[in-house]
Amino acid sequence: MQGNLVSTDDQSSTVRVSSKAIRYDNDLKDFLEKQNGFIVILSDDLLFIKTVRTGVLRALGVKLNCIDTFKDMESAGRSVREHQYLGMPVLVMVERILNGRATTDFIRTTKVLFPQTKIIAMTYETTKDSLSLLYEIGIDHVITKPVSVDTLIEKMAGIIKPQSRISNLVQEARNSLEQRDIDRVFTLCDELLQLKDRCAVAHMLRGEAHLIKGNRDKAVVDFELAHKISPLYLEPLKRLVEINRDSNEDIYLSYMMILDYISPLNVERKYEIGKCYVRKKDIDNAKKYFDEAITCEQCEATKHMCAILADVAHAINEFSPEIAAKYYEQYFAAKGNNLSKDDMITFNRFGIALRRQGKLNEAIENYKKALSIDPEDANILYNYGLACADGEHFKQAIECYEKVLSINPDFHKQAAVVCNNIAYAYLMAHNEQRAKDFLTTALEIDPAHVSSLKLMERLKGSTPASA
Repeated sequence: MQGNLVSTDDQSSTVRVSSKAIRYDNDLKDFLEKQNGFIVILSDDLLFIKTVRTGVLRALGVKLNCIDTFKDMESAGRSVREHQYLGMPVLVMVERILNGRATTDFIRTTKVLFPQTKIIAMTYETTKDSLSLLYEIGIDHVITKPVSVDTLIEKMAGIIKPQSRISNLVQEARNSLEQRDIDRVFTLCDELLQLKDRCAVAHMLRGEAHLIKGNRDKAVVDFELAHKISPLYLEPLKRLVEINRDSNEDIYLSYMMILDYISPLNVERKYEIGKCYVRKKDIDNAKKYFDEAITCEQCEATKHMCAILADVAHAINEFSPEIAAKYYEQYFAAKGNNLSKDDMITFNRFGIALRRQGKLNEAIENYKKALSIDPEDANILYNYGLACADGEHFKQAIECYEKVLSINPDFHKQAAVVCNNIAYAYLMAHNEQRAKDFLTTALEIDPAHVSSLKLMERLKGSTPASA
């Protein structure tokens, strides 16, 4: 058997070297220290919380008590409210699924009550429809886990400090709109339109200002212009829906249908469309949308259950891979044929659980299934190679490693143990030079890496021995 087993999807870097990284560091540090900003985390992912508390704050050199963490939505909402009332800018980081429940209502309520609050949603899902729903309910950015410290800092800094003149003007106009300074809103929108003549958000803000002044017809013109400029921009469509809700059901329904096409996972909207068709006595179309709503609810329930199973399995994997494997099996049974690239992390962890039990054939079959879905996933290929090497199929292991390096030539440089594992396969396949190359890199990364030092001694002795 080889040395340490690694799951590369859990590793992150805390190296801060580029000027771009330094700029993001400074922006986020300024938010926390000079602006007295506060971070509220709604999550039961202890690894993620640790990454923010220790990785991010340590990288920034921030020692303030500027983070609250919660596992329930009520307490998190109370924290947001208290800090907002104190005049502190708040950044909320919230799981898409928490304790098996969607956090949709929490996100929507927070944005309605405190529009200036910035919200980042954390999710394992990256499908277009899922992202559309998240942005529709008010989040500012999505982070797909697992995530490195560098990426976290970049995304957090990006939403608290817009990087362009247009973004800054938009933020100022939104602030003026909230303060009911309508003349200032129009002035800022004119400036936006001078910088960018087809600026959908400028027309959206003008429309909101017209509504506050009671100019419904002018508001409709601006909202329709915003929709025409940016057909996938949801906010003007939602306003046009509200304006026509009680005045023109045909127009109301037409805009609802457009919204449903762009963001088809909104269950409440599907029910409402069905009710519209009932009022029109079009029972066939009513049934179609009611059925779609029920299907969405069922899919959401399955996602919730799978999220729980994956979280439980991951939490217990290190201590009891046998029990973890049973939860992973339930996860894949619940998923059925609805597997996608979003499931690669779970495939990877399931394979590691199987390897830890010595079930190499099952691990290999698991990785093969994963690669049938995403043949270019470097983490899956690497761990597939580890399973092959565990079974002493070293030529197959090397084929996996070579493909990994063709996808990402720097893959092995993330940790000494990765170089060591690749070197071991080459040594056992009697390719001493390649083994030496990888061991040299391993010892450059970590001169005290015990397994690599031992393997280098074996290599110098020119007698391959089992590791």
